[in-house]
Amino acid sequence: MTRLLDAIEEQFGAIVHLEDDLYWNVPLSAATAVYDTPELDMGSVVDDAASVGEFLGRPDEPVFIWHEAEHLAGILRSIARLDLPPA
Repeated sequence: MTRLLDAIEEQFGAIVHLEDDLYWNVPLSAATAVYDTPELDMGSVVDDAASVGEFLGRPDEPVFIWHEAEHLAGILRSIARLDLPPA
């Protein structure tokens, strides 16, 4: 994870300006049920960033890995889209 974050910072700088807010999301509970067609919901990078910021500001509260990982994944996917080759 550190290596990935270092590469992101090297390529995009210390502050990454994300282009899109909303994205389609496969709910975590349906993501590995590959024989079923999942119902998509909508994610928000703005909401993801706010949630991660709140999480970092609460170091003494319990960690709900599924929740924090979902928001972090939304941010990482948004950064990954910046690195996609042109279509």
